[in-house]
Amino acid sequence: MARERGGTPAGARRAPGLGDRWLAGEALPGVRFGFQDAVHVRDGAHAGRTGRVLLLARVTPEVEYVVAVDGGEVRVREGQLDGA
Repeated sequence: MARERGGTPAGARRAPGLGDRWLAGEALPGVRFGFQDAVHVRDGAHAGRTGRVLLLARVTPEVEYVVAVDGGEVRVREGQLDGA
């Protein structure tokens, strides 16, 4: 059987990954914020900044997001964020 890159059989539909499911609005265990949620950075290098969640960057070992803030995008661990 022919396979595409990544080992998926040719013609088969790939199951959505965590990031796709998160973007679609699915609540994921252990993930507090969703796409476009307003957040305030409480700790770390970007403390005091407020922005919106753009991307779920990783879930292990700790949930981390890409957050849009004035001046660009930053990666921030969930434990450093509060809802805004």
